[in-house]
Amino acid sequence: MPSAWDIRTRNYVYMVFGFTFALNLFLYLQGGLEASAAAVLVPAQMLVPGIVAGVFARREGRTLREYGMRWGKLRYYLVAYGVILGAHALHALLCTVTGLGKLVPMREGLAAWLPSVEISTPVLVLVIFILGPVQTMVFGLGEEFGWRGYLVARLLPHGLAPAILISGVTWGLWHAPLILMGHNFPDAPVAGVFAMTLTMIPLGTILIWLRLKSQSAVVAGFAHATFNATVFLGGAFLPTVGLFWTNPVGLTGFPVFAIIAGLLFRLSPVDAGDMAKARVPVD
Repeated sequence: MPSAWDIRTRNYVYMVFGFTFALNLFLYLQGGLEASAAAVLVPAQMLVPGIVAGVFARREGRTLREYGMRWGKLRYYLVAYGVILGAHALHALLCTVTGLGKLVPMREGLAAWLPSVEISTPVLVLVIFILGPVQTMVFGLGEEFGWRGYLVARLLPHGLAPAILISGVTWGLWHAPLILMGHNFPDAPVAGVFAMTLTMIPLGTILIWLRLKSQSAVVAGFAHATFNATVFLGGAFLPTVGLFWTNPVGLTGFPVFAIIAGLLFRLSPVDAGDMAKARVPVD
């Protein structure tokens, strides 16, 4: 096991996986994603990493602020918003060019995803691109305070590369129970675990860049919420093949996020000061 896994970091990951997998076992026994409980239990799982992180931080005698629970500057929220929308647009373009999907007017796309919902284009834009990220912020922060706040801070003393790789793989595997039940990749649940784990590394790298440059897990949480709210650009992108390929967290998402992560670190490198402010010495 890598040396980065000190006992508290390891216990944190075990605890998060334990609680989350228990929720998923209960959900599976209730009928899986088709059960009425799924509407509550699926988003509730996003809160687990943050809640456990808060408990561990208090037990260590540290404040939540030390692990990134701070607002950060406004410009980083704007950067986060632009980066995430840019990633979705680039992904849609890649899939369209390769014939894996197509771009359509947003209302047409929404009708394909949600045929019973009728909404005007201005309201659609407002709901998805403005209200969506705000409304889902608490769930995005639930994950990001845990993964990019607590876990990354404890991994950084071992170096940025181990923090990126370990947190990305951990984040990906954490999704496994839901994926195996058909979430994200209903056409390829087993292979979907691989795709998710692979893609979470460069996507997590983007979120780590935002976390370190802004010194805020809240900014990362906003980026996460924006990613979830605007996925498929509000219906403007429609897959023409299975989601294993065309889901942004599927295989086509990997090169998109890798390119964007590379550009971010190239254009505005994370320096020793950024890391020193964010890392927490391990015991």
